Amino acid sequence: MSREVGELGDIKGAGNATGSNVSTASSGKFEGNAGKAEGDLGKYETKVDNAGKTEGDLGKVEGNAGKTEGNLGKIEGDAGKTEGNLGKAEGDLGGSGHLKTEGNLGKSEGNLGKTEGNLGKTEGNLGKTEGDLGQPGAKQ
Repeated sequence: MSREVGELGDIKGAGNATGSNVSTASSGKFEGNAGKAEGDLGKYETKVDNAGKTEGDLGKVEGNAGKTEGNLGKIEGDAGKTEGNLGKAEGDLGGSGHLKTEGNLGKSEGNLGKTEGNLGKTEGNLGKTEGDLGQPGAKQ
């Protein structure tokens, strides 16, 4: 029989090897208790009485942070108001009649660019953290 990498080779007669549990039956049957572990394995018990106990409020932040209120950039009133008589000409020109011009030319009035109210208002509680954080020390 040729041997290849990974083959175990001939195990006939290996039944008497020290520390091995080898069966040479033709069906490859394996009997017995192999690697049986019974009992309490790795059981860990401890009692911690107030060792490293942390209680209370950690990192508590409350109140108004960054509160901005009021009127920002308020503009009101008459901006660029123009009224009245512009370029009024009246009278006798050259004795041949009357050339009368009067009235309101280019009248602008009212509120231009009026801005009022609350701009960018921020209020309330920002980043509020409260309570007990990280409380080790409970009895196990």
